Amino acid sequence: MPHFYAKELHLPPLPFEEEGFKFCYEAKSLKDPRVGLMRVQHKLHDFCVLKIQQKEGVLLKGEKSTRPIPVGILQRALKILSQCAKDWRGNLALSHCPSEAYLIDWAHFNFERFHLEIGFGSGRFLLQKARANPKEIYIGLEVHTPSIEQVLRQIELLGLTNLYIARADARTLLEVLPPCCVGLDIHFPVPWPKHPNRRIFTLHTLKNMFSVLCPNGEIWLRTDSLEYFKDSLELALNLPTCLATIAKNAPQEVVSKYEARWVRQAKDIYDLRLKNLATSAHPKLPLLLLSSPKIEDKGLAASYLWQAKPQMGEDYFLNIQDVLEYKGLWLLPVSLGDVRSPLNKIVIWDRKAGSLEYVGGVPFNTRAQRHAHEALCALLGQEVCFG
Repeated sequence: MPHFYAKELHLPPLPFEEEGFKFCYEAKSLKDPRVGLMRVQHKLHDFCVLKIQQKEGVLLKGEKSTRPIPVGILQRALKILSQCAKDWRGNLALSHCPSEAYLIDWAHFNFERFHLEIGFGSGRFLLQKARANPKEIYIGLEVHTPSIEQVLRQIELLGLTNLYIARADARTLLEVLPPCCVGLDIHFPVPWPKHPNRRIFTLHTLKNMFSVLCPNGEIWLRTDSLEYFKDSLELALNLPTCLATIAKNAPQEVVSKYEARWVRQAKDIYDLRLKNLATSAHPKLPLLLLSSPKIEDKGLAASYLWQAKPQMGEDYFLNIQDVLEYKGLWLLPVSLGDVRSPLNKIVIWDRKAGSLEYVGGVPFNTRAQRHAHEALCALLGQEVCFG
């Protein structure tokens, strides 16, 4: 994560703008006075920089949950701030920022037909498929930022116009994607032999995979783990209907980076293909959470929020870690949603206007995240004045 440490830091009055970046304001923690959170905006990017006062200086680094892609955006913002510092050190070497044109904007997602790969890694397989089928739309999901940036650079170099990338937890996204997926590829996922509940291939997620497939759409699992393969096949056979095709060491036209490694090591590779036999698509809710009703400030004490135990509902959880204040705004670092795939966000509550905003974008409209959001709104609307 880009950061720098300085013995002295003398920022100009906020807000200020420099090189297309707007440094909006700094909110101070009401829990720990050494901690501040600076909101930064640049074109379509909206993120935060942590400012932590230490014994002999100050540390500035990106706030993890709002970290922009490409990370060069954050590096440039910190580089601007470092110009206001004395005796600083850090890792702010500026790297090439790949084009952001093919990062998905979920607020404007409108593909009527697409192919999806979950966990594309180096992107070799995904890139080759997109090059071979220029009239088809391909979407790659990944949580590893360096892999995302690497593939974005390749999209730019190859001039592809049919491949889009997103940093997203597939376990969450699959619940809300529209049923327009022609093919869903999961190649060499982490097998988690000791923690099978962490796998992408669980019964819950498998049902959601089928819900995003169009009629005759196909799920393709490819793995070098026999245990993972057998467990996944057993899950598939527990579905009401299933057309499964299996193979072992079947040659492929497009070979991924991992497959090439396993072939060199003479490891067995297993394929499981599952076809969607449903003739009608599953109905879907809006992709993103809808706007919140106005939340009236009834004198809620900030200490009540961070001292409260995490809320655990039947299908969700909500945990507020801190409250940072700037004038009439409260910035709340929260974890929420499903305990199996938690979401970390910075939520801004404008106590005067009563509005609620998520830095970096609204969460997906999953059942768990919707219920956690509703719990947050109810919590902020309480009248708890002690503390």
